[in-house]
Amino acid sequence: MVPKKKSLEAQNTEKTEALEQTFTELENDAEKIVSQAKDSTILNSTNGIKIKAKAKSLSKRNLRTIIALIVAAVLIGAAWFSVDFIPEKEDETTQQSPSILVKKTAVADIEKINLYGSKANMVFYSTIEDVTDYDGNTSKEYVWALQGYEKNLIASSAITAAADAIATLYASRVMEQDQSQKALYGFNKPTAKAEVIVRKGENFTLFIGDKAPDNSGYYATVTGDEKIYLVTKTSVDNFNTTPEALADTSILSAPTVDDIVKKTDKKYFDSSSGELTTFESITLSGSRYGKTAVITPIEDNEFVKYNINLGKFSRYANPDVVDELFSLMTGGLFAVDTYALHPTAAQLKKYGLDKPEVDITVKCGSLTTVLKASLYDAESGHYAVMVSDRNAIYSVTADALAMLDYEITDYYYQFVFQDYLYSFKNMTVNAPSKTYSFDIKYNESDNTIIAKSGDKKVDDALLSAYYQYFLTLQPEVKDNYTDGPSSLTAVFTYTGSTRGKLTMEFVKQSGRRYLLKIDGNAMGTVTSTAYDHLVVYAEYVMTNKGIPEP
Repeated sequence: MVPKKKSLEAQNTEKTEALEQTFTELENDAEKIVSQAKDSTILNSTNGIKIKAKAKSLSKRNLRTIIALIVAAVLIGAAWFSVDFIPEKEDETTQQSPSILVKKTAVADIEKINLYGSKANMVFYSTIEDVTDYDGNTSKEYVWALQGYEKNLIASSAITAAADAIATLYASRVMEQDQSQKALYGFNKPTAKAEVIVRKGENFTLFIGDKAPDNSGYYATVTGDEKIYLVTKTSVDNFNTTPEALADTSILSAPTVDDIVKKTDKKYFDSSSGELTTFESITLSGSRYGKTAVITPIEDNEFVKYNINLGKFSRYANPDVVDELFSLMTGGLFAVDTYALHPTAAQLKKYGLDKPEVDITVKCGSLTTVLKASLYDAESGHYAVMVSDRNAIYSVTADALAMLDYEITDYYYQFVFQDYLYSFKNMTVNAPSKTYSFDIKYNESDNTIIAKSGDKKVDDALLSAYYQYFLTLQPEVKDNYTDGPSSLTAVFTYTGSTRGKLTMEFVKQSGRRYLLKIDGNAMGTVTSTAYDHLVVYAEYVMTNKGIPEP
């Protein structure tokens, strides 16, 4: 409310008293009207016109009531209008204007801004740097930063907007022509103060006083100008803010070939587009997983792309699940808010990042990215997240991190052994009572194989049907296994010299279960039925007996 010599309340009181006097006068007039109306032919006579019923006269009480209601409405409306809509009479120099210029300074001319705000004290500064646009053109420009914070934490555009809000400030109204009553506007204890240091010219200071009672803005004044202004709330909020509000919320972006440190890193990028396409390893740990798992790409396998190793055993990894996880690197990640910059130990604990639920490390040669996350706000579905090169805690929606819902077992591929039969030149099965050896030759021109066992030709369809029982093995993962001698061993020798041999072993665990080991790694247990098929159907191949589809 604008301070004046006579308060608005006093003025409204005078107006109310005047209106009440008017009401009394109208009421007296109404009584006279009613009295005169008693004998009026307008109200109680037909003037010679025949009607079925006599016209009902308007009573004094009814007429008084109507007039009273009208006057009361006028009284209330006038008081309301005078309070909220009619501004006090001002000098021509203080009339409202949508764009009264308070201060205008080129942002490029400002070197530094010392801000003392109600939410934080900050120092904005600008330096000239080489800036490259989307077309690859480089030019020198002033880039704004926040003192005390790494540049990758803060959005330069946000600080530029804050600096611009101070450099060019418009008011909607001039409140006073001088500062004789500045205490009434809150300048004895400013809401914010911005000391502006310019490269050329005279430095100045912007003061922000109290907020206007109707929340339309703040009172402001600037050195070198005696006027007191009303500026918009938006203008002030642009700079009277926190470092977290100025943070860059693009927290993960896909590296390009330009980011590589070593030439050997190039193999992880597409040679034509320069985009990241694969990785060296992805390590999963944290309380949600319970154990550490390492995912690595598999070379020379046309069926599956990845392997997941859990120390005691490894499995093929589900490529769809792994690709979704890897999309954090290839697609990027955005936060919806910033919880804390330069978090303390107490803040790490508060947001669950001292012992994160999920800890993911993606390694691409010399490039390493770490993401840690804990579900902080389960009701709204927001994770607290940290990434390796940013000393900050961010808020990220659960929808953007849907891949974190997977358990370790969700990463397992359905089957543990996947290769084409023609990938091998020999398959040898050491059954309990007999050894079966099959030599395989692949004819690429017509996509057929020729199989022999010693000098005897073997039906390739039967051998393929038997091989399906190896491909469809789906062991169940257990915490503990009993080691011992192998009941059955199958050795597969790859064609060519790049891959050697793959060995499957079956170790009896009970009357109904067998442990499957591949190259010495425990894969889980299979049923005795699955084991029996491998023993029996090997003989079926040799005797040319039909083998059912698994």
